[in-house]
Amino acid sequence: MQFEPPLRPRRRLISLTPLIDVVFILLLFFMLASSLTRLNAVALDAPNTQIASADSQPALLLRIQADGRLDLNGEPVETEALTDRLRARLQQAPDLQVWVQPDDDVSLQMTLQVFDQLAAAGIPVLRLR
Repeated sequence: MQFEPPLRPRRRLISLTPLIDVVFILLLFFMLASSLTRLNAVALDAPNTQIASADSQPALLLRIQADGRLDLNGEPVETEALTDRLRARLQQAPDLQVWVQPDDDVSLQMTLQVFDQLAAAGIPVLRLR
């Protein structure tokens, strides 16, 4: 009498199909659940070289120092008085441009606060330098 050796259980192969299905379902969920609109986005003008060279409009340079001080064309200005000074300049030149130049250590929050002040003053063109 001859006995057959016991059969070893076959090793099951792992199927990747359920894993791929789960990944696609998660991808679909996050695509539908996310919002692609930018709230409170700041519009910046990036001038072309042709436009920048032919630009003869009056411009002011506003520097933001790392310690929070502001310089308007080299003259120190208080943060609270910035809006009033710019409104006075805007009455003289309605097409006034303001170039904002923050130091390397200035936070983005501080820069956006200055941009909010410039927008409140009614400056039509803001450029980041």
